[in-house]
Amino acid sequence: MESAQRTTRAAERPRTGPFLAAFAVIVLVAVVAATAPVYAGADPAYLTILTPVFQWVPFLAVIALHAIHRSRHRAAPKTAGTWTVWTASGARVRGRIAPILRACLLALGALLFVGVVPLLLSGAVGLVDLRWADGATMAALATLPVVLVFMIPVAGEELAWRGYLTTLLAPRGFLATTALIGGLWALWHLPLTVALAHAGEIATRDVVSKTVDLLLAAVLVSALRYLSGSVWPAVFAHALFNNLFQMLQYNFMEPLPEASTGAYWGYMAVSWATWIAADALLVALVYRRTRGVLPDPATPTERSASG
Repeated sequence: MESAQRTTRAAERPRTGPFLAAFAVIVLVAVVAATAPVYAGADPAYLTILTPVFQWVPFLAVIALHAIHRSRHRAAPKTAGTWTVWTASGARVRGRIAPILRACLLALGALLFVGVVPLLLSGAVGLVDLRWADGATMAALATLPVVLVFMIPVAGEELAWRGYLTTLLAPRGFLATTALIGGLWALWHLPLTVALAHAGEIATRDVVSKTVDLLLAAVLVSALRYLSGSVWPAVFAHALFNNLFQMLQYNFMEPLPEASTGAYWGYMAVSWATWIAADALLVALVYRRTRGVLPDPATPTERSASG
């Protein structure tokens, strides 16, 4: 019976190439259009207001493309585990509470490692000056509550990237899926960072470093999806990544944008080396526990992230 349901869901699955191509066109055109006013002289401050709403564009694109696909396959048989947006996005919670919580704790530990270790090492060798800014303690204590709030807009991204698209590409294996989605995810952010650099809000070097950071972070959030069988640890990690690093860099060291060229790239080299170490451990864990196979999102399990 389960084998028959899996076969049916495979038949319901959209064709990967056309779906991914259409999705890429929609989200890239949307972000280029959203940032175009900056090049016409508009104050880039509007992007701060627009971003939390715009983060839902990827999932809205998935919903629209899925609806088009379903409209063309109305005669497909329905099963209890049918290919729905919610199921394919890895959003089901029932039967996955324990793996979700374990993966969230893993994300917290991994991101603390990636955030704190470069700070301490860079400070120890004199690349940056460490400090304890006014309000640093309160900022640190507020990080997790802020992260919970930021999970709302971030969910719009992750339900698409590490959710639906990861399930769609999963037959290609963990490495190919992670590389394809991570590359497109980083590319999707590029028009925004380039526009901010054009407006003088960030330095050109930040465009490069943020793009590399996204490619490395993509491995972590993808691994969390595979280990938990759920998209929610990826949502948590994404929101934590966005807030934790900024909190650390502005409260416990000299602000990175003020660092000299040598100190900046020295810090980034240490940071990327730490990222690579964390990612390597997570990839090894994925293959040890799942052999690179994504848990079926339609099948509840409490063992997805267990040993």
